[in-house]
Parts: sequence; C-alpha cells; structure tokens
Amino acid sequence: MPFAELETGIRMHYRDVGSGSPIVFVPGFAATLETWSYAVLDLAGRHRCVTLDLRGHGQSDKPLSAYSYEEMCGDLGALLARLDLRDVTLAGWSMGAAIGLKYVTDHDAEGRIARLAMIGAAAPRFVRTDAEPFGIGADDAAATLEGLRRSYPEAMAGFADANFHRTDLETTKAWLLSQWLDLPPYAAVPYYRTLTGSDLREHVERVAIPVVLFHGRHDTICDAGWIRYMATRIAGARVVWFEDSAHALMFEEPDRFSAELAAFAGAA
Repeated sequence: MPFAELETGIRMHYRDVGSGSPIVFVPGFAATLETWSYAVLDLAGRHRCVTLDLRGHGQSDKPLSAYSYEEMCGDLGALLARLDLRDVTLAGWSMGAAIGLKYVTDHDAEGRIARLAMIGAAAPRFVRTDAEPFGIGADDAAATLEGLRRSYPEAMAGFADANFHRTDLETTKAWLLSQWLDLPPYAAVPYYRTLTGSDLREHVERVAIPVVLFHGRHDTICDAGWIRYMATRIAGARVVWFEDSAHALMFEEPDRFSAELAAFAGAA
C-alpha cells in the first residue's frame, strides 16, 4: 500500500487505482479510505480513484498537532502536488466536505480541482447560529466532546449507530467502527473542536466550480438546513437526495451513489 512523505511533515497513507479523469476522495471525522470501497469498485474502470487517510486516521501518521482545516488542506494539497493530479473531482464526506470547501476557496491556487462533490456535508457549520437554526446546539457539542475525552469507544459506537437508517447493515457498522477507533482520542478531541468551532459561511459564495450536494433524507448528523443554505448560495449547485439513507449514504445506497458521482464526474 502506498505512502507519501509529504512536505507538511506527515506520512500519508493513500490508494491510487484505476485510470481516467481523477476522483480524489476525502473521508470525514474518524473515517478511513475504506469509506469509499464500493465507489472505487464501481468507478475505477472509468476513473483514477485516489483515496486517503487524513492525518490521525487509518494508517497515516498521528502526530500531536492542531488538526485544523488549514493542516488538513495543507496535507491534501501536498498529496495532489505529489501525484500531479489535475482536472480533479474532489469528493468529500461529512467533515471531508468542509475540507473540500475550504480547499477550493483558499488553497487551490493551481486550479487542480474542477468539480466538488459534497456528501453529507458538515459545512459550512456544524453548530447552529441564532440566524440559522441548523445543526447541533452548543450544549450538545460540549457533551459529545466530553464523551470523546472520557468514554471514547462508547461515544464512537453511538456515532456509528447514528450514521445509518437501514437496520440490515450491523456488520458494516461494526467494520466501520473498528476503523474509526484507530483515531486516537488525542487527535479526535482537537478534530472535533475544529468541526464544532469552524464557520465557513463566508466561503460558500466564493465557490467558482461546479458543485453537487449529496444528502440522506434521514441524516441526523449533518442538518439538511445547511445543505439548502449552500444550494441557494453556490451558483449552479445541485442537490441529490438519497431517500433511503442517513449519513452513510455510500453504504446505504451504494449503486445510486456511484451512478450519481460518475455522472457528476463526467463518465455516466
């Protein structure tokens, strides 16, 4: 399995399979590159599929660091440069969608990203505001943070449950949870602080590339209110609703997910 020694100082685990125009897949909080297993199975015959473990996750380095969006965008940009990827469809899930939004508006000076797919997006915020009552409240965010600090396996097990609408995927849920627990608490806590403390609203109207927003109708983790917020503010953005999914829509409706992403990336 390939690893890249990045100029940002970490050794990143990634996979690079298939051929054609590239899709780069960015997982969310605690998730690994296995998030995209079914999509890669379906799409590698038409696309170069690059999946990665963010710092702290999976088999990538797990340093003591800020685990900020700036760090994650720096790592992503370093990998894109290392692989010299261009005309990229960037697909980000959950927190990975927020990284994608930050990256295309603040970091893509070379114009490597051609399209952005935001999947179950934890963006532009995760915590509600007085003006936009979408997402969780500050008290719930604090309670979850305390759970990550002092009852990490239990907190992550509850998170795994919340990802699914279907009730026939218990083994899939256990498989994902086993990967998510590779994120150590000393990384999970600052990651979660980044997630709950970040505000990317001013980035939304600066997006100048095609955007699609995939969202599960039963998603209780990332509020659909923020999806509608972005859809009305990103020129040309399109929302695709997954009627039988919660947050983990690439597992709950994998065939539709792959078909919709292929269509967006230009190889339907």
